Amino acid sequence: MKTLTREVIEQGQIMICSDSKPHPYIIRVLDQNDFIEIMELQRNLIAVMEKKELYVPISNEELEFMLQGHGESLGLFIQDQLYAVCSLLFDVPYENNMARELGFGEAELALVAQLELSLVDPDLRGHKLQHKLAGILANRAEARKRSKYLFTTVSPYNYPSITTVTSLGLHIARLCKMYYNWDRFVVYRDFIHPIQLDTTNTVILPNTAFDEQQQLLNNGYRGFSQFKDEEGIKILYAKII
Repeated sequence: MKTLTREVIEQGQIMICSDSKPHPYIIRVLDQNDFIEIMELQRNLIAVMEKKELYVPISNEELEFMLQGHGESLGLFIQDQLYAVCSLLFDVPYENNMARELGFGEAELALVAQLELSLVDPDLRGHKLQHKLAGILANRAEARKRSKYLFTTVSPYNYPSITTVTSLGLHIARLCKMYYNWDRFVVYRDFIHPIQLDTTNTVILPNTAFDEQQQLLNNGYRGFSQFKDEEGIKILYAKII
């Protein structure tokens, strides 16, 4: 079993909200020695979340499995303190494989990678770190050519996460109940044969118009973008070409 090395991906300066000063940071690959810090960051963030149903925590066992070489995790550190984490799972267990929601066969399930964990300290909000780290992981996964599909799930009420996944080229493919019977979008991207959409004929629906969205999804549409107005979150759908 391969253990991930502490490869440094990026270094630079970043502003912390609490003191409005730039600080040096590094983004590096995480390994089993980072387990305690990752779980501590997760606990701290869950404790201050107003809407805890927007986030599904990772368990000790799931994180251990990922850090043992079954996935890749990136962390942003400032002065050796972990401020942000994003993780991608390569070896997705059958029972947790989101491609099952789309009826994928056994051979295709084995080609799925899943974004599993995204944590950002409130002190670094506004830097789009969720998008940055997930984008790095997606690009590395595509270059690795081990996975054909990139999957994850987001809450229809979590605008930042919806924005992140659609900007990375993932499309909303299913609306269903998951985890604790919560409403979730299942989103994915095909690295090898990207889905082409007829965006000249876009349908716009409120994020809570579940029946209408389900009908579109059943008729070959995919959610590909979003925006916010005075009425709330709107999802843009287009039909597969």
